[in-house]
Amino acid sequence: MGQKTHPKDEKIVQLLQQQGLIKSEVKTRLKSEVYRLHADEVVKINNYAEHFGLNAKQKLIDEILDLRRETMLSRLTQAQVHSL
Repeated sequence: MGQKTHPKDEKIVQLLQQQGLIKSEVKTRLKSEVYRLHADEVVKINNYAEHFGLNAKQKLIDEILDLRRETMLSRLTQAQVHSL
């Protein structure tokens, strides 16, 4: 069974496809702009987990991903408005 898609990811996919991207391009862009954590972020998250536990670690990761989704949605929405 695959992972459940986040509702904001679905909106991002829709906006990117409206820009002409195909499904594989959309997936690649989501991975690079939302899901791929940088080395310094991984170090910080692991350090945070050592102090506050695994539940806190997952919450921090979820917050980071949600902020990235919001940023990407905002950029795409603004780009769509400016193209009209």
